[in-house]
This record gives sequence, C-alpha cells and structure tokens, in this order.
Amino acid sequence: MSGMRIITVAEAADTPAQLQPDPNQDIELLLASANAIQRLIAERNALRSRVEILECELTGLRQQSTLVHDSYRTLTTEFVTQFQLMDRAVNNLFGEPLESAEATTAEQPAQAAAFAPHHHAA
Repeated sequence: MSGMRIITVAEAADTPAQLQPDPNQDIELLLASANAIQRLIAERNALRSRVEILECELTGLRQQSTLVHDSYRTLTTEFVTQFQLMDRAVNNLFGEPLESAEATTAEQPAQAAAFAPHHHAA
C-alpha cells in the first residue's frame, strides 16, 4: 500500500493536542451560534413590531386622506350650489331671460365636475 500508513494506538497517543478535537471549542461554537440565533430572532421581532406600527400609521393616514377628500368634494358641491343660487338671484334681479340663465346653470355642474377631485380607492 503505497502512500498509506497505519497509525498505531501508541502513535495516536503521542499526536499533538491540536490535531485532536477540542470539546471546549465545540461548546464555544455552539454557544456562539445559539447567541447569534437569539440576536436574529430579537431583531426579527423588533422589525415585525415596527411593521405593525407603520401599518397602523398608514391606516390612519388613509383614513385622514379619505376624510379630507370627502370634505373637499362636499365643499365643492356646496360652492356650486351657492353659485347657482347667486346666479339665479342675479338673473332675477336684472331680468335676464330665463332660458339663458338655465343654460348657464346647466353648464356649471358639468364644469364643477370637471374641476372636482376624483375619488381614488385606497
């Protein structure tokens, strides 16, 4: 058997300690691995908590955005209604023909709708 050498028990006992596995190193490696896993779990839990907080904030912002949007739509509708009432009062005061006032009034809701913000689903 060229190249292979059989080691006897006596020779193995004489081998330096570096070549034999050190149980303390294995334990240290296992402890370090366990600590690393614990740190990763703690970091994961912290990130999950942060995500939950951000999701709550996002939900609140969506609700506020919807409220503001709906308020502007209501305000726009009220402005259009008030302008229509003022237009009718001015037309009645100055005696404009009714047909011309009705044509103008019919155009106003279409114009207001063109300028009103469109509702986007969140």
